[in-house]
Amino acid sequence: MRASAQQLVAITVALLYQGASGQRHPIKEALFLHNDNYNATFEDCVWRREKEPCPDPDVIFNMYTEAEPVKKTVDLFSEDWLRQSGWEPSHETILLVHGYAGGDDTLPITVLRDAYLRRGGYNVIMMDWGALCQPPCYVAAVHNLRPVAKCAAEALGTLRRAGLRPDRLTCVGHSLGAHMCGIMANYLTFRLNRIIGLDPARPLIRSAPALRLDPGDARAVHVLHTNAGRYGEAARLGHADFCLNGGRSQPYCEDTPNEALCSHIWSICYQAESLFRERAAIPCGRRCSVRVPPSRASALPVPLGQPAPMTASGAYCVEDFSTPFCPSTSGLSEGDSRCCLDAQYAAAATTTAPARPRPLVRLRATRIKPAPTNQSDQAI
Repeated sequence: MRASAQQLVAITVALLYQGASGQRHPIKEALFLHNDNYNATFEDCVWRREKEPCPDPDVIFNMYTEAEPVKKTVDLFSEDWLRQSGWEPSHETILLVHGYAGGDDTLPITVLRDAYLRRGGYNVIMMDWGALCQPPCYVAAVHNLRPVAKCAAEALGTLRRAGLRPDRLTCVGHSLGAHMCGIMANYLTFRLNRIIGLDPARPLIRSAPALRLDPGDARAVHVLHTNAGRYGEAARLGHADFCLNGGRSQPYCEDTPNEALCSHIWSICYQAESLFRERAAIPCGRRCSVRVPPSRASALPVPLGQPAPMTASGAYCVEDFSTPFCPSTSGLSEGDSRCCLDAQYAAAATTTAPARPRPLVRLRATRIKPAPTNQSDQAI
């Protein structure tokens, strides 16, 4: 691809993703698409080569445990570090991987980290590759998936030799982080137990299995779809794919400044809520169709998210028109206020579901979009 064309693609995708860059603000601030919370330019983008040595200084692993819920940077050069870190071998280890514009201490991934620690019974490892995926460098972030995944796999291999149990290891990734979990699996010398992909990213992701999340990447691959076809991938990527409110657009995001980005981000809140309350997902047809094929008519509902059984297979649907993991709308005392829409958007959230979800075309029917004014707008 020529440099000018590559830059155009970068500008286009950066405009789509700018709203996710509010690192130190509530999740709701990520709803604003055209904010300028970053000072970088395209000249500041970092491009990694797959042949570069590991460990990469810009790929950092931080450990949080139930006994010591504070950040501890993993020392990959110490054979005894894991044993001395407070890591509990009997607990499931959750590897959390953020997406574009993220980092260890950034929203929305910190909501999920805090939920696992509050729930208890988990070791949490936060993979921070934020220096290699900062805005406006989305094209570079996609390019960096493979070299970062290679170094991440080597780090997990080191931890395995130090005592980490592969059969108690789950990789949970959001957006580009979901594909990172899948690509990482291609470099591991052992098989991941489970991958949970939270609305895996769609823009610029290729269809080759080696370059994205797919069912062969772990013993069980579960995917939550909240913005399929926009920021999120629409195709089935796992053994079990869960479609929230049709999988394309969340009803409580309808009247927000950026409905698509809101829907994309709130997949994290669904996963966090699943740690404290089970939502039953009923079998549905291919790509979240409301019709259930005869072969699945007798299949039983399964819980969404973390409690989903390893044996779950096929497409499952959930319809719930309240904001997930928000204490005021879900009635869940363990919820996180960062998953709530503020008073400005309160009218968009409802706990009363209509008879069936409104078609996507109706959600957009009354909107009049301005005519494109420049080349970037035309690309969007």
